[in-house]
Amino acid sequence: MALEFINDKLAFGTHNGAVFSFNKKEMPSTVQVEIRNSTGKLVSWGPNNDTPQKIMEGISKSGTAKAALRFNKKVHYGNGLVFTKEAFEEGSTKKKIIPVSLSDYPEIAQFFRKNKMKRFFQEAISDLETFSFANPEYILSADFNKINRVRRQKTAWCRFEVMNETTGYIDYVYLSQRWGTTNNTEEDKYTKRIRHIDPYWTPEEVKDYCRKHKITNFIRPSFYPTTIEGYYPVADWHTIIESGWIDVANSIPEYKKAMFKNQISIKYLIEIDERYFEQVYKDVWEDFSVDERKDKRKEVIDAIDTHLGGSSEAGKSIQSMKIDVGDGQTVSAITITPIDDKFKDGAYLPEASAANGEILFAFSVDPSVIGAGIPGGLGAGSGSDKREAFTIASALMKTNRETTLEIYDFIAEYNKWDPLITPHFENTILTTLDKNPTGTQNAVN
Repeated sequence: MALEFINDKLAFGTHNGAVFSFNKKEMPSTVQVEIRNSTGKLVSWGPNNDTPQKIMEGISKSGTAKAALRFNKKVHYGNGLVFTKEAFEEGSTKKKIIPVSLSDYPEIAQFFRKNKMKRFFQEAISDLETFSFANPEYILSADFNKINRVRRQKTAWCRFEVMNETTGYIDYVYLSQRWGTTNNTEEDKYTKRIRHIDPYWTPEEVKDYCRKHKITNFIRPSFYPTTIEGYYPVADWHTIIESGWIDVANSIPEYKKAMFKNQISIKYLIEIDERYFEQVYKDVWEDFSVDERKDKRKEVIDAIDTHLGGSSEAGKSIQSMKIDVGDGQTVSAITITPIDDKFKDGAYLPEASAANGEILFAFSVDPSVIGAGIPGGLGAGSGSDKREAFTIASALMKTNRETTLEIYDFIAEYNKWDPLITPHFENTILTTLDKNPTGTQNAVN
């Protein structure tokens, strides 16, 4: 498909008639790499092509962020994949949902065993919840009629090629674990590319295309709905990176650690007037060497430290002389001032609480389900708070799960498996013990 400029914008069509556009002056930056004697140009993911790595580096130091992300992954997966089938009740036109065992479908069961699908779906969910898109690679049979294998390619390692200006499609996905860490002349040692297939194509369209172009493996991305993004979706929770809340949350423990490591633990400020020594030692003070004077001062300080230190010394008094400064005024020769501990009241903990609250809000994770109280409040939530929060979180995962299950649907239609079988991710619904002795029951959505 030919490209054209419309109102100073570069427009291109897709197979389903949708139109995307980029301002000419704001086109995404590109990176050119050499791949096995072939030159490719990919779209940089961030200024240094290392946005995923920066994101993971940011949350790696935040227990709150990692716990929230982990929670969403686990709620998304639930109890794992289960299958049901609609059937009519005997003597009735009413449908019922019955569970299905893959042991009754040897081809599907063998595919699941061979491809370790439990692990695969957990990996795909990890990418979806972290980056809002996953990159499964499909490997076809020699006759292009079956998908034999499916495996996860890590989203953090994937970069899209610049759109083909002739067709309007992205032809390749480039893979490397070293994006942002090497210069372009080294990339071909670590980078490979895989054909990219538009996720909106039907399985039959994909099959015909692969047969025509002799494509035996390809990446067909799965992604959550996007808004204004171009090549790379932006997860909702990435706002904590852009807004700086993750930096606030991370900086406070670093500051506290540095403070505890480097600060001098001083309880008292002891000030001794030099005239104290002159009067105590009178004429001989002038005859002391510099080192002797230091020793005498240290003796007094050590004696005071010993007197003040330890709980056994609590309540003791200390004797000090007064020095006449003239005009009938005197001052204490020794002044002892307690030093206020500026950190004893939990300095910066309110800021840490606010930052952690913003992080949990971005992940849509109720604080009670990970053992935290409402930010700024008290307590970790009651049992009913946790139960209801978990139930809501599971219910809200329906659309996320539908995106994940598109992978199964694509394979099933491509391989012509039984279309009446429907996959689900099973939920655990927490209940009270008076309703169920185990405190749980299972459901699907």
